[in-house]
Amino acid sequence: MKKLASFVAVAALASLAAQAIHKHPGRPAALALSAIERQILRDAPNSPDTGLPANGDVKTLVGSLKGEAASAPGVPGAAVQPQAAGAGASGAANAEIEVVQSVPVETALDVPGTRRTQEVWVEMINAARKTIDLEQFYVYSKPGEALEPVLAALRAAAARGVQVRLLLDGKFYRTYPEEPDRLAGVPNIQARTVDFAEGIQHAKYFVVDRSLVFSGSANFDWVALTHIHEVGLRTSDAQAASSLEAVFAQDWARGSAIGQKPAPAAAEPANADGPAPGLSGLQVVASPPAQNPAGVSDTLGAITRLLGSARSSVKIQVYQYTTTLYHSSQHWNVLDAALRQAAARGTHVQLLVDKIALKTGGPDLKALASLANVEVRTVQIPAWSGGQIPYSRLIHSKYLLADDSTAWVGSENWSGDYFTNSRNVGVILKEPAAVGKLGQIFDRVWNSPYATAL
Repeated sequence: MKKLASFVAVAALASLAAQAIHKHPGRPAALALSAIERQILRDAPNSPDTGLPANGDVKTLVGSLKGEAASAPGVPGAAVQPQAAGAGASGAANAEIEVVQSVPVETALDVPGTRRTQEVWVEMINAARKTIDLEQFYVYSKPGEALEPVLAALRAAAARGVQVRLLLDGKFYRTYPEEPDRLAGVPNIQARTVDFAEGIQHAKYFVVDRSLVFSGSANFDWVALTHIHEVGLRTSDAQAASSLEAVFAQDWARGSAIGQKPAPAAAEPANADGPAPGLSGLQVVASPPAQNPAGVSDTLGAITRLLGSARSSVKIQVYQYTTTLYHSSQHWNVLDAALRQAAARGTHVQLLVDKIALKTGGPDLKALASLANVEVRTVQIPAWSGGQIPYSRLIHSKYLLADDSTAWVGSENWSGDYFTNSRNVGVILKEPAAVGKLGQIFDRVWNSPYATAL
């Protein structure tokens, strides 16, 4: 009887797992199974005497189902296999929050088990069934380079009927119009630009099927995929997807069309029934606060609260850091003051910036570095052996860890205009594995031969 009960239970679990794939068609199949797997493992005791399968049997079952799903024809994400080597790369693909990085070629900044941005972008776009909404600073590609497979995936998605919307900064579109113009001519792809009067559209995110999110520091630029250090997050968190769709809908409604003139879109929530609970306590934050939709908190307030809560350590990696405001003689000291307060109460502050930050933020950085409990290091990525590439060989990542337990990953450079005038988005997270991965990335850069104490 026990064997029969166990068989029935296994069959039921297999049915639940199959339902998970169909219930979440926008996710890779293995990702759809992961939530079921966790529920199964919680409910299945280790003793075989209950009639339910033991944990080891459940893991074998779910692992087998994942393998079958990954190889099944027509299943989203089946054709894309992780390319990054190292333990944990395949497991990361099944996580509900995955930290992703770009690493400049010919450097030692790779963290084993961390997938590259290009791979994840292509995988997510290939998984799309209905919609892809992208809000990007600009689009810039070059034949034969790393963004080409991403753009090819977008065109392929449109060809299979996925509705693609691309929203770009109006000012930078005028500098880089070629790729957006080509994309706007593809059926099922709409492209618009949006202007923030005193700032720019600087966010870098996209949402697939209103359920799968990527957000981070990497621009839609081939250089960002091969010659710049970037950090981002891929997540299936429902709250994050809903919040970012609300931001997108509001900005899209303000935009103007490229190459075509669709009817003006009304700003409406992505989920009329309200956002579903987040899987791991993620919170989407955005700038500027005056342009945020209801329910989306402002980034600056979230960061200052995070800095204020830190008791043992603060680790920050950003491209630029300055109190100087563009086109103004005034100074903006909000984050600088928060870091000083953290150091004054005994919190150990570590700040990583690209060496280029010294051009405008040199005095601020040197003043911080002179304080007790504060260390500042600048990073200079060596030149590429293939020659000079403009705006490359940089650390462009933007993230913060407080007490190695809570993190922010976003798109703001740390100067006032990015928080008060420009559109940016980010995520606050507490998921231990993701926060731990960010810590590994930080330590790799901090201890690298490219980092120099100020």
